[in-house]
Amino acid sequence: MNPESPCTVGSYLVERLEEIGLKHIFGVPGDYILEFFDLLLASKIELVGTCNELNAGYAADGYARINGVGAACVTYGVGGFSLTNAVAGAMAERIPLVVISGGPMTGRRGPDYMLHHTLPDSEAVAHALATVTLASLVLKDPARAPGQIDHAIRTCLQNRGPVYIELPTDMVNRPCQPPGPLEVRTSPVTDPQALQNAVRAITARMSKTAGSSVVWVGHEASCCKAEAGLLKLLDHLGLPVLISRQGKGAADESHPSYAGLYRGGGSHAGPGRLFESAATVLNLGVWPTSINTGGYSAALQPERMINAAMGRVELDGQVFEPVGLDELIPALLEALPAGRLDQSAFSHPLKDRPAGFDLKPEAKLSADRFFERLSYFLGPKYVVMPDTGAPMISTVEMPLAPGCGYVQQAYYLSIGYTVPAALGVALADRGRRPVVLVGDGSFQMTAQEVSSMIRLGLNPIVIVWNNDGYQVERIIHDGPFNDLQNWSYAKAPEFFGGGWGMRVTTEGELDLALTRADAEPDSLALIELVTERWDLTQPMARAYEHMQSFKH
Repeated sequence: MNPESPCTVGSYLVERLEEIGLKHIFGVPGDYILEFFDLLLASKIELVGTCNELNAGYAADGYARINGVGAACVTYGVGGFSLTNAVAGAMAERIPLVVISGGPMTGRRGPDYMLHHTLPDSEAVAHALATVTLASLVLKDPARAPGQIDHAIRTCLQNRGPVYIELPTDMVNRPCQPPGPLEVRTSPVTDPQALQNAVRAITARMSKTAGSSVVWVGHEASCCKAEAGLLKLLDHLGLPVLISRQGKGAADESHPSYAGLYRGGGSHAGPGRLFESAATVLNLGVWPTSINTGGYSAALQPERMINAAMGRVELDGQVFEPVGLDELIPALLEALPAGRLDQSAFSHPLKDRPAGFDLKPEAKLSADRFFERLSYFLGPKYVVMPDTGAPMISTVEMPLAPGCGYVQQAYYLSIGYTVPAALGVALADRGRRPVVLVGDGSFQMTAQEVSSMIRLGLNPIVIVWNNDGYQVERIIHDGPFNDLQNWSYAKAPEFFGGGWGMRVTTEGELDLALTRADAEPDSLALIELVTERWDLTQPMARAYEHMQSFKH
């Protein structure tokens, strides 16, 4: 903000967005938000236009998972309502997101006015967004606006979730008090006594079962940026480590303690036996969702579990809260005794695989062979982004090389999320290249954002898995509603005006496409991966068998 210019409600909001670390904001123009867009253009924040509001929300969500916070900015009514599903996903997965909408003038609201984009309830958007945010407010008074903005931002960062701020057009340039210091935590406040009591209880339990304990890691370790502390704790404990479905990417899979994925029914036999035979399971950040527990088939007997997630610790009928995982992990490192890992007790997914991929150039490409080849291609310069359905189910068991990132929406599961989210991830981390794995059905939801990535000169590798429709839905309940028009996916870059595309049906063609993508790191690549409709990967086949046992 120019110190010679008076502070306004709009400039106050912009300064706070800069202060919390936003370098990009995603949005779509509309008349109720244009004056605020002018302020953004004059700021240090880059305004990134997307093809629609839903995609702006997904892009902001992906950006937040890397940057720590994201933001989307839209016009009133049609913009805010269109954005709602993306905001709901951020709420479900507790992603810090600031949602800003323009709005009608404060003096032209109510039954006497029938302005475009509005409903009879002039605060309908705020009311609707209140159901999928931690805070929803309309800035009506310039004297109160600074406090309201600060409250919303604190709520967003401290409690990890989306907030909605509506800015009427006549409030943008209204003078207000300038911003003072903004003190905000990026995680929930931990009560020192609750933390001390929790650590004491965990230490007492684990001292009794040290020879028969495992650690189960969830996505919260990534959310609270506790990966470094977690790695030290795993080194120290010397216990086998399993991940949850949502926890993919939270633990280093090259670590000697890594033993694979546990998700209840449908788990591999090795991780399943390891988890279910343990006297104590130390849950660090795993949520009890239907996805993480394999449709509630996981062996989560209370007498076996130490649950440290969602801001509290539970064990032996006791609850200690509030206790944040970011403070619990270093406290456990200090309190728990060191152990020695028995590597004979389990198989290590990365170490036990062949040294390289045995390419069969003329062989027709199968789904399993694709994921096997991909696992050798990936490395620290990539971020894997699997979409809901077959890509996510198949990659969660795919060995992940050291340093390779992994971004997924594994609880809310909104199909089409990954293509626009890759836009946000690419801008938040220019040092790594998104590898998007998206089914043909999911791609048809949000394909437009490929054009935005081309326009911005971004370089993701988008792999569209063309298996003739909604495969994951087919294995649940098949019918003509799972069919799609078969697009010429490999021609999408040509249509959108940049990058290159290639259709692959054999192992040799796949190898050529991945080799070219690696050799042209500055260009967007779209690879159309063609497999048969009922060609299920092994994880998908196990998921199918498991789904039969708990169909709703």
